[in-house]
Amino acid sequence: MTRSDTIPSDTIPILLTDEALDDLEKILVSDVVPEDCMTLEMLDGFLAGVLLSPWPIAREDWLPEVWSAHEDTDFGGGIAVQRAIQLVLAYYNELVTTLGREREDGRWEPFCFAAEAGDDRLRIGDEWIDGFTQGLDLWPEDWWEGLDADLAETARNGLRQIVAPWEGDEVETADDETRLGWLEAAGEMVNDIYLRWRAAGLPVPQPIALDTPHSPAPEPGRNEPCPCGSGKKYKKCCGARYD
Repeated sequence: MTRSDTIPSDTIPILLTDEALDDLEKILVSDVVPEDCMTLEMLDGFLAGVLLSPWPIAREDWLPEVWSAHEDTDFGGGIAVQRAIQLVLAYYNELVTTLGREREDGRWEPFCFAAEAGDDRLRIGDEWIDGFTQGLDLWPEDWWEGLDADLAETARNGLRQIVAPWEGDEVETADDETRLGWLEAAGEMVNDIYLRWRAAGLPVPQPIALDTPHSPAPEPGRNEPCPCGSGKKYKKCCGARYD
């Protein structure tokens, strides 16, 4: 199987600028978003897990998971919230248009932060795999229904291979080089499964339309759905603090 068998050759990657990526990284750890919001590394793994589903996962089902593991979220100002949402959706679009595709700098691969000296809290790949498994949790419970049995089993085995190193006894003693190897293998497997879905004719995830920088999204009406994706009315969610 070659790339041209499954991915249109004229597909143009939608890539965040370095400035936008820096903004996203900063905003995910700022006071604008809830305290337990995903970091950029966790978001990358999460979106990879979401987009790897054989059946598309709706924005309203995955977006709220980015902000908080709890039902109630606590956002900052309305304009800042919309900026955060736009950046997360833009990052989603980047993965939509780069998974499984060859680029000049190589295929998509997992994003991770370099471990800081003396930081024993998290090690390379920990946050990425945590986000990835959260993305897998959003797959339909019967995701294999309607799929070729061999294809479904190949995907199951691939997912086990991705997660297995982080569940093994060696995870506590593995050095950074070993962990980077696990991430590299995870990226190759994600691309492989993604391409298998495309070769089987399954629905291709589509980019989400974004507002241009020159046309900022208007503040939602009080009774409109909150843009954070919570499913609540704006007046009962992010807009409540302005009443």
